[in-house]
Amino acid sequence: MSNPLSDVFSLLRNHLPQTLGELAAGCGELHGDAEVYGLNDDSRRIQPGDAFLCLPRAADSANQFIEHAEKNGASCVISVGMNELDTSLPQLLLPDMDSLGALLRRWFGTEKSPVRLYGVTGTDGKTSVTWMLRQAMQRCAGKSWTVGTLGWVKEDGSFADIGNTTPSLLVLHALLAVATEQHVAALCCEVSSHGIAQQRIAGLPFTGVAWTTLGHDHLQDHGGFEPYAAIKQSFIASSLTAGACVVGNADQPGVEQRLPEGALRFGRGLFRNDVDLAWEQELPGMLRLKQGAEEVFVSDIPVGEFHAVNMTCVALLLLQSGVKLGELPDILSGISAPPGRMQAMNIGRWQVFVDYAHTPEALEACLQSARGLAEKRLIVVFGCGGERDREKRPQMGRIAVQKADVVWLTSDNPRGELPEVIASEVESGMPHPYPAEVHLELDRQAAIEGSVAAMQVGDVLVIAGKGHENYMEIAGKRLPWSDADIAAHALHEKPGMTEFRACA
Repeated sequence: MSNPLSDVFSLLRNHLPQTLGELAAGCGELHGDAEVYGLNDDSRRIQPGDAFLCLPRAADSANQFIEHAEKNGASCVISVGMNELDTSLPQLLLPDMDSLGALLRRWFGTEKSPVRLYGVTGTDGKTSVTWMLRQAMQRCAGKSWTVGTLGWVKEDGSFADIGNTTPSLLVLHALLAVATEQHVAALCCEVSSHGIAQQRIAGLPFTGVAWTTLGHDHLQDHGGFEPYAAIKQSFIASSLTAGACVVGNADQPGVEQRLPEGALRFGRGLFRNDVDLAWEQELPGMLRLKQGAEEVFVSDIPVGEFHAVNMTCVALLLLQSGVKLGELPDILSGISAPPGRMQAMNIGRWQVFVDYAHTPEALEACLQSARGLAEKRLIVVFGCGGERDREKRPQMGRIAVQKADVVWLTSDNPRGELPEVIASEVESGMPHPYPAEVHLELDRQAAIEGSVAAMQVGDVLVIAGKGHENYMEIAGKRLPWSDADIAAHALHEKPGMTEFRACA
């Protein structure tokens, strides 16, 4: 089977050679010259004639990587934010990542690309907004793609793994080039805090950007909440300055107070005058949108109040692209949620949902939405990831017992930590006596099976934390995993399912 990313990687070399001086275009400090047949930021993948991109993250080991690249045939080095390097190869010293972004657009020929590039940031909601925006843009503008947590998703729904939520600067620019070459109308990208901090989006010409939420995630990587928030804010502010349309969630205090002047806002409540697009939801699966004096109803949207919020974000981006409010019902009705986002199992009479909620805010929103569907008990299975933000663990424990009737506390990617230690920190946030029925089962499969076995008709079960993930990360290894598959098997073992299968 061919590599789905072959089109992207081929563009790293699919050019007539240019000289290093031509690529520099007067920017940076040029030492010597050489013909460039390709670009790569991985010294192991260098082919003869390639320029090796030495990025700031590699500064401490620059000489080692350059030596490796030279052995593999590199013709020159392009570095960012470094002094002259100890190498006999010609080199171009660029002052910053924006200069590299401009160079990459020259290399790939995307300086005048007609592709509409959208960037969505936020603690939660990035995947859902980009997934829904891709479908909407496909209906009103033409072929559209998504890049993010689920990988590279093309117009036909096919997936290709790209590693990080926001891939490397080189891959993103190559993807824009492929999109341009294949006449893609819109490329919808998730922009993570790591992607912003490492400047993986430098030089990308965003048409529109959105800020969905601001909560607790990855704080251990950014030095706390305020630095994390500042990183998100920097992307929003710089995008607005560069001419992008910026939209933000006015119902999120952390987002609202950090939105720059000139940003557009969306929020709940049809009679408020502080937002550019208002929304309300009286019934699950229905969305009411209001702009000025005009209102429309959108039917058949994914279940969950947070999906109504995400759909409104998409709607405001569409309005700013030239779509009329009256056109939104036809464009948005029937749009699906991404895999693992309140994903309904639809097996027999049982209401079971698999969701990616792994932050306090996402878990609370997920359980609030599920509560509206439960005739009887709301049951949740969840855990917290190892070697990640520990501050959110007690918060999630408190939310679980306050929002659900039955809680199964279990493991979720413990990585290098002991599952029982993680669970203890989660449990520390639960008020005593517990306001809900609590089960501790560190074997996640057993927890899912136990919760399914205990379900009664009228109950709703939410299996939270992993969503679409197809692995469980334990002690440095990723083992095959699927919450949905385990739940489906357990559901088919419930009494009465034999008769259900016979009738199906």
